[in-house]
Amino acid sequence: MNLPAQFRRRLGKKEIVTVPGIYDAFSALRAEAAGFEAVFVSGSALAATHLARPDIGLLTASETADIVARIGERISVPMLVDADHGFGNPFAVARTVKALERAGASAIQIEDQLEVKPASNPLSRPLITAAQMSDKIKAARDSLTNDDILISARSDAMSSEGFEAALERAHIYADAGADMIFVESISQRSQMEELARQMAGRLPLLHNFLHPTAEVTDAETAQDMGYSVALFPVIALSAVGRALDDALSTLKASPDIAGMTPAPDRIGAQDFLGRG
Repeated sequence: MNLPAQFRRRLGKKEIVTVPGIYDAFSALRAEAAGFEAVFVSGSALAATHLARPDIGLLTASETADIVARIGERISVPMLVDADHGFGNPFAVARTVKALERAGASAIQIEDQLEVKPASNPLSRPLITAAQMSDKIKAARDSLTNDDILISARSDAMSSEGFEAALERAHIYADAGADMIFVESISQRSQMEELARQMAGRLPLLHNFLHPTAEVTDAETAQDMGYSVALFPVIALSAVGRALDDALSTLKASPDIAGMTPAPDRIGAQDFLGRG
């Protein structure tokens, strides 16, 4: 069974899939070694680690596909890939999806944000219309060679239009052919429950665990509500950032390797070189 089919089948089970965000082949390999069944190639993590910049649309579609291909060559679990807004209009979305399919994506996430943000507020989330997003979803699905690849539709309507508008968009995107729905910025339990109630049995739901102050902070509770994917997008980036700060500050204060523990083989070098 190919990885997209494997992922699609796994989402049909009641047990939620916990998916950590990763940013390169090394972090993906460590996630697989830890036992995770899938990984999320996070756009914000790619911007932070490959450009040391915020997630404001600086990475291109070809750069993203190149990173995804390197990750996919090293792991054997499905990748859910953040494709931002698809990098343009429906024609550009089709090219992006084809490139990510070739790179090894099992699921591709497309959001309903405007392609070009205002220069005065690049972190804002202005929306395209639901009809425009529906055209992107249709273009994405039509461009796939492997129909098992999932198109995940993300809506950011909560931030500017509110919960009812986000619900309406979720239904519209499902009608347009999305395989999974992700409503960003839901922080209240009652809203999560209502989304799950309205979409029950229709298609999988993804919940983003990003803010520790939200009313629901654990995957098991989301599972009980009927969610299929628990996304933890910044777990690897946060952990590595802290570890680097600690290690480098220690080195700066005391440049001495006496007593340091040799680094373990975290990349499978011995097996790769035939010495395992």
